[in-house]
Amino acid sequence: MSKLIRFSALIAALATCAVNPASAGVAGIDGPWSVLVAGATPAKTTDGYYVLLIVSSLDGTTPTSGTTAVKPGKKQIVVDTPATAGSRGPTHKRMELDMAPCMRYFVAGKKSAEASLRWAPEVFKVEPIGECLAEFKIAAPAAEAK
Repeated sequence: MSKLIRFSALIAALATCAVNPASAGVAGIDGPWSVLVAGATPAKTTDGYYVLLIVSSLDGTTPTSGTTAVKPGKKQIVVDTPATAGSRGPTHKRMELDMAPCMRYFVAGKKSAEASLRWAPEVFKVEPIGECLAEFKIAAPAAEAK
């Protein structure tokens, strides 16, 4: 009999989660969110070359993946290039990014020439997060790309 009661309680809990809008969104973030994406680069562009970046710190914490959901607002970010045989000296750079609600930001390191060792962190693409816009009834801003 106790198995039947536990099973009924489980079904009731699952049904509550299915209709409870509070369970939607991103875990740990109450309200709209923004996303930072590193580890992707655009193809060569007319204004420069891009290198892959790793986010080593986001507001003082270490992200566990290349795609991180955060509360919107100003963020202090430290990025690094992956270690390579030819790299010399420190490869980390700091950037500040004011992240708008329901927007996804793609970052990479921009170089002026393919063989250059010098790079600067840059947001190369910004796009709306459709699920977030719909959930919080926010108008979609125009997507930006460089």
